[in-house]
Amino acid sequence: MKTKSMVEISIFAVLSAVCARLIIPLPFVPITLQTLVCMLAGLLLGPRRGAASQLLYMLMGLIGIPVFTSAAGPAALLLPTFGYIIGFSGCAWLSGTLRDYFLRRYCRLTVPLLFAAALAGTLLLYVTGLIYLYMILNFWLAQGGATVYRVISIGFLSTIGGDLLKAFLAALIAARLVGGEKQ
Repeated sequence: MKTKSMVEISIFAVLSAVCARLIIPLPFVPITLQTLVCMLAGLLLGPRRGAASQLLYMLMGLIGIPVFTSAAGPAALLLPTFGYIIGFSGCAWLSGTLRDYFLRRYCRLTVPLLFAAALAGTLLLYVTGLIYLYMILNFWLAQGGATVYRVISIGFLSTIGGDLLKAFLAALIAARLVGGEKQ
């Protein structure tokens, strides 16, 4: 791997760590800017390097560096939000993969195409996060049998508005930086 790639991957891992500290606290799933960073990682670095940046972030937290919103080290695996952390790499990978596909297909990247790529990545992030949240609430924390509706309410409905805004912002930023349409 080239030095430039390692630096870019590291920068996005550190950005994820910094954005984990910018919190709007909510029960179980706080709002942070981490989703914006993982979308941007995919849109700017591409699928492999974007996903690698988020995997590096996750690895940093799992070895005990206090980069997550709550716990650090292996104990973080038991947090209700850890599924979203797993989903960050999937979000970056899918956003980057669609960015590359749109560039090949249309020979340019526009804000709507980048927004679609970011939204698809966010959808994968939510699927991963919600499945993990459901499992933790029902099998680890024993929250009285959290229904699917309760999990969706906690982990999706409370945060989707902000993530739609972050996806649009990621598309605007990426369009400026990768040569998309002029605003």
